[in-house]
This record gives sequence, structure tokens and C-alpha cells, in this order.
Amino acid sequence: MAYALRCPDCRKAFKWEPSQPDPRHCPLCQADMGEPPDDNVICLPAFISASTKANDKVYRDIEASSVVRMEKAAEAAGVDVSDMAAMKITDLRPTTHEGAIAAVPVTNAVTQQMDMLAAKGGNVGWQGSNGAEFAAGISTGAVTVNGVTTQNVEPRAGARTIERIQGMYGRR
Repeated sequence: MAYALRCPDCRKAFKWEPSQPDPRHCPLCQADMGEPPDDNVICLPAFISASTKANDKVYRDIEASSVVRMEKAAEAAGVDVSDMAAMKITDLRPTTHEGAIAAVPVTNAVTQQMDMLAAKGGNVGWQGSNGAEFAAGISTGAVTVNGVTTQNVEPRAGARTIERIQGMYGRR
């Protein structure tokens, strides 16, 4: 099987034997590729792709590898494994059907507010069908959002500030 590394500078890939240490300089452009990680770095790659046939096994492997990382980190720090328990991934959900998401959904004040606005048919974040109400009163300084009108909003304040700064220091 052929392996390749990609230079972070020129972004071109080049063949590399994985049994050899990573090169310090790119063989194509001679750019410095940085220091190799020291021996204290615990690094296990995760290969997740939409085209992966066995996503559930990949997720279960992620959970299993998190236990290994937790044990290695405890060993490196010289502490009990229970002190590193936060590193263990335990809440991935099965993705056995089309469109399933393994990550646990976030429920907090922000998501609750967005759900409430969506249920009322209102604007959710910066998306939605009523974005025109943001622009309706901008030129006069009166802006209405979700039925609440705010007066004395200075129109084009940001654009004028940029013009003043560029006037003082010149454009680059």
C-alpha cells in the first residue's frame, strides 16, 4: 500500500514510507515541516468518513481507544486512572439508520430559545424566512426584530468607522 504525506506549506503530497520518521523538511519545496511530536504526545488517528460502511464499528473503536488514551494519560501523569475519567467517551449513539448522528444532542438555554423561536415560526439565529425585518428600518435607525422595535440605531456605523480608520492610516 502506498502512503503519502502532504506538505503544510506547498500543499503537495509526496510518497513516504510509514516505517521511517516523518521528514523535517519537505522534499519538494524544502519548507520546514515542524518538529516531530515528542514521546509524551498520545496520538491515535480517527478515520471517519461518510462513505465508511461500518460507521458503528468505527464509533465503537473510538470509544475503546478513548479508554486506552485515558490509561496512557494516567500513566504519563502518574495519577490514578479514575482521575482521567473525563477523557473516556461513553455517550456516542448507534448510527444504524440513514441520517443518524452519533453525537449526543446539546440541550442548553441557547438551543431551547432557538427551538422556541422555530416553534413560533420566528427567525432562528441568522437563518429563516423573515430576514427582511432586520433590514426594514436600518436606514432610519429603527430596527424591528421579532416584533420589538429598537430606535436610534446608527445606520452604517461600522462602514463609517472603517472609512475613518482608513482615512487616518490609509488603505493597504
